[in-house]
Amino acid sequence: MEKRFAKILATGIYLPEKVITNEELSKQMGFDVSQYLSGVTLRHVSAPDESASDMAVKAAMDALNKVGMKPEELDLVIMTTDTPDYVTPPTSPTIASKLGATNAGAFDLNAACADAVIGMSIACQHIMMDPTINNVLVVAPYAMTKWIDWDNKVLAPMLGDGASAAIITKSDEAGYLSSSIVSDGQYWDSYGIYVGTKYPITKEMVEKKEHLLRFHPNFHKYPADVNFGNWPKVIEKSVKKAGYEVKDLDMVILTQVRLADIQETMKRLGLPLEKTHWIMHKYGYTGSACAFMALDDALKEGKIKNGDLVAFCTSGVGYVMSSSVFKWV
Repeated sequence: MEKRFAKILATGIYLPEKVITNEELSKQMGFDVSQYLSGVTLRHVSAPDESASDMAVKAAMDALNKVGMKPEELDLVIMTTDTPDYVTPPTSPTIASKLGATNAGAFDLNAACADAVIGMSIACQHIMMDPTINNVLVVAPYAMTKWIDWDNKVLAPMLGDGASAAIITKSDEAGYLSSSIVSDGQYWDSYGIYVGTKYPITKEMVEKKEHLLRFHPNFHKYPADVNFGNWPKVIEKSVKKAGYEVKDLDMVILTQVRLADIQETMKRLGLPLEKTHWIMHKYGYTGSACAFMALDDALKEGKIKNGDLVAFCTSGVGYVMSSSVFKWV
């Protein structure tokens, strides 16, 4: 059997036109929203008629256009988000259809804000194991403002909308090296969108805004160090799998939820801040979409070059954390 490798070929992003700054939101809410944020200065808000799939298509086309690839050349579309167009049917076939990816299979993946890196790892593994799959689109839209209760003074300021995409392709040399996933389901009752088979939607629930993003009634608080206390461990696990040491890393891309968490993670890894990149001051926190957005921005700024060892680490409520390691080729 042919030895197959996979790499990241291109990235793309899309941001909705409407922007709400911290100053504007503070006036609207009657208090300084920045007190709950670290690094986030604004958020993009999708239009009323703009869905997750609409944003996903625009990010995907940005990535495709950068490398002159046609949608028909895609063999698989993986959509990664916890804000799909619908609970069911899946959103990925809609994205493929809107794109014109007529030869692609498609499926959805939801691991909250950890899902893009998981989807990217799965894409690489498909290419490496299946000779019929050479080009995979991993697209990560985030439309959480559709689920925001703007009266929630803690959760509402944190989140914004947008979409990002990565094209994963067959490579002559190893790009993708390793990945890891960890989870701790005891934190399911922290915060989320609690509608579904456990909590069917009722008229009373909607009237109380309980169908929107909220803290669970039996709120299970995350440890203060849930991110910076665990991200280094997950990264170290994947780096070791890849046959390297943390000191070998040239770039680390992390979930863009809090700048303070990124800074502390790099400190614990023993790496300088120059070896990471953050974008929450430019784009806000965009959940599932944020990792590819940070990668896209780092590439634009020339922070990643051929031969660099790049680690990703993302986390989401529930909780789930994932990391992956690539040699940039």
